[in-house]
Amino acid sequence: MARILFIDDDPFTLETLMKAVAVFGHQALVAATGNEGLLAASTQSPDLIFTDMRLPDMDGLELIAGLKNKPETAEIPVMILSASPVMDAVEKAKAAGAQMYIEKPLRLQTLQEIIHQYAME
Repeated sequence: MARILFIDDDPFTLETLMKAVAVFGHQALVAATGNEGLLAASTQSPDLIFTDMRLPDMDGLELIAGLKNKPETAEIPVMILSASPVMDAVEKAKAAGAQMYIEKPLRLQTLQEIIHQYAME
């Protein structure tokens, strides 16, 4: 069972993702802001993190920088989820340390494949 942290300010997105990972047999952790996500990552030891690009208190790139600067969270794979594509966003996300940049909506099969690839190694 993997522990997956979802950071998104949309309650519907969080609820949908929580239900999906439960069906796959994993545990979902959630945060609605970047600061909540950084705290959860430090204290809950997730195996994988999905974050929205736009959060109320920071963007996904700032969040990744915060994760990569802490020894306890630096090695956790991070995926960016975004509904609004931005020019050069994929390159910026990967340069910041994200493994993938995924446009919303996230297909459940894709979610399952990512979990298997990054959290079940």
